[in-house]
Amino acid sequence: MTQQGQCPSCGVLIEFTAGSAQVVVCVHCQTVVARSGATFEAHGKIGRIVPTDSPLQLGAEGRYAKVGYRIVGHLQKDHGAGPWDEWYVEFDDDRTGWISESEGAFHLLFDAGVEQGLVLEELHPGERLRLRNRAWVIEERGHGRVVSAEGQLPSDVDPTQDAWYVDATGGKGTFLTLDFGTRGQDPEVFTGEALKLEQLGIAASQLRPRARKVEMKQARCTNCNGPLELRAPDKSLRVACPYCGALLDVSHGQLSFLRLLEKPTEAPLIPLGAKGTLEGTEWLCIGYLVRSCTVEGVRYPWEEYLLYHPARGFTWLMHSNGHWVFLKPMAAGDVQLAPMVAAFYESRRYKAFQNVTAVTEAVQGEFYWEVTAGEWAKATEYVAPPYSVNVDATEDEVTYTHGEYLAPGVVKDAFKLKESLPSPQGIAPSQPNPHSAGMRSTMLWTLVWLMGLLVMAGFFTVRADNRVVQEMAVVVPPDAQPGTPAAMKFSEPFELPKRGNVEVEVSAAGLDNDWLGIQGDLVNQDTGEVVGFYEELSYYSGSDSDGSWSEGSHSGSTTLSPLPPGKYVLRTTASFDPGPARPRAFNVKLTHDAPRGGWFCFAFVLLLVGPAWALFRSHGFETQRWSESNFAD
Repeated sequence: MTQQGQCPSCGVLIEFTAGSAQVVVCVHCQTVVARSGATFEAHGKIGRIVPTDSPLQLGAEGRYAKVGYRIVGHLQKDHGAGPWDEWYVEFDDDRTGWISESEGAFHLLFDAGVEQGLVLEELHPGERLRLRNRAWVIEERGHGRVVSAEGQLPSDVDPTQDAWYVDATGGKGTFLTLDFGTRGQDPEVFTGEALKLEQLGIAASQLRPRARKVEMKQARCTNCNGPLELRAPDKSLRVACPYCGALLDVSHGQLSFLRLLEKPTEAPLIPLGAKGTLEGTEWLCIGYLVRSCTVEGVRYPWEEYLLYHPARGFTWLMHSNGHWVFLKPMAAGDVQLAPMVAAFYESRRYKAFQNVTAVTEAVQGEFYWEVTAGEWAKATEYVAPPYSVNVDATEDEVTYTHGEYLAPGVVKDAFKLKESLPSPQGIAPSQPNPHSAGMRSTMLWTLVWLMGLLVMAGFFTVRADNRVVQEMAVVVPPDAQPGTPAAMKFSEPFELPKRGNVEVEVSAAGLDNDWLGIQGDLVNQDTGEVVGFYEELSYYSGSDSDGSWSEGSHSGSTTLSPLPPGKYVLRTTASFDPGPARPRAFNVKLTHDAPRGGWFCFAFVLLLVGPAWALFRSHGFETQRWSESNFAD
């Protein structure tokens, strides 16, 4: 129900149109007016709203989850690095909420009551928190105060009191804010989700045209008077002069000198102001950092380029030793993390690669936070090439980014650079293994050829005659001398119906502590050609201090090359040690057109050469990659 009255301070007509509103800010004198029954009370004055790049405005109407709402109030808060906007909304079903806006992101939050037992000092960025039957990851702990307001608001606004807060994210875009007010009180809980501008359901005609700080786009350094071209004046809080290295503050709409910094020793590979298209979005390069870490006394530097798009916000390109990684912000709550072991994101496992202290050494261009040389963060990288999950943590904030490795040519083409970029040196943590695809292809083709080999082996096995054409038992007379006609025996004639190999199996079951040599000859009765073989059997056994022992075998075999068809006779001649007369016996079996496995084994081993070489190259690449990790096994 609308309630009207006069401002207690200036007498201007004011009214309450939002049923949930308890205070309204006078548009004439900025007095905070609270209603108490039918009377209005003045609760001090508050600053006017500072123009920002926000597309939202009072009175705009939208829809969320099929329920209409209207923006009825507006707060600006500041933590010393420039203001951010919060919008009070009232729904048609009598619910109320807040739309928090920061760095181009929107979070719609609803009051979920007060949580007892939480202590601000015990909540640290990066830690996990279980609250309201959901797991959260704390991303930021900080404080800010209300510096300006307009419209209708739910409670008294105190511009002098710092309010401490903790922000956390859950899975699938969920968001949590704990408002501690002063340090000693139990926090109010606000839960909701991150939304894009179009998801707020506000018609384009009700959005405010983006206000540009045109007067700031062309400015001069307050230290050296050098010309500065600001490319994102509405979003930038810090500017580093490329001429003198001065760090300038722009959080209050004008440049103010902070300190001199060490200028980068080399010019950026991607010039500030260059535009490049990555993943279908045209990005503007507005900032350049040189960061480094020191491991075992060795300094490892790299470069980071800050990219900006009005609708998508900020992202990064990192360059190190000719390698490039495209980094996109992500919610910590979307990542399942086993610290210093592995990260899990979108059904992919990322293995911990390195954990270092990253220090900012030099800055140039514009930045959306209070960047300064010497600031540090604990940087942990988890890799699943060509992707990575990167965690940067300070005492009060943790940020997660998802990286994708880019070849230098991709970056060069994206930004239309005239000069070639440095060639990659060494192996980057998330660099894809160039041998993986080749190894997969080799394994696939090896499997195909192996299947063909098995089919061929099966074909030849089924086609083979594999028929026993002769089986002869030979007994050498006791008085026979080795190698003489008395130790010789002929078989009955047998026929080979077609060309094929002959497998010869020789056995002497009674052989004991002796040896026996069998010279065999296959005589073609039609042509007189002779094909010979020799098989020597020996078997010895006994016992000594170590126990029983034996060596040799009672049987042996060999395979003769394919023989032409025809009638044959087998002739055997036995050789042995002359000695006491005793009978010697052995058996000979001939199998015609027997399947042979030798060619299959040779082909199989030959097929393994390719996969073995591919595996060796791929493994060598991974070994070299992980030799640079401080989590290497």
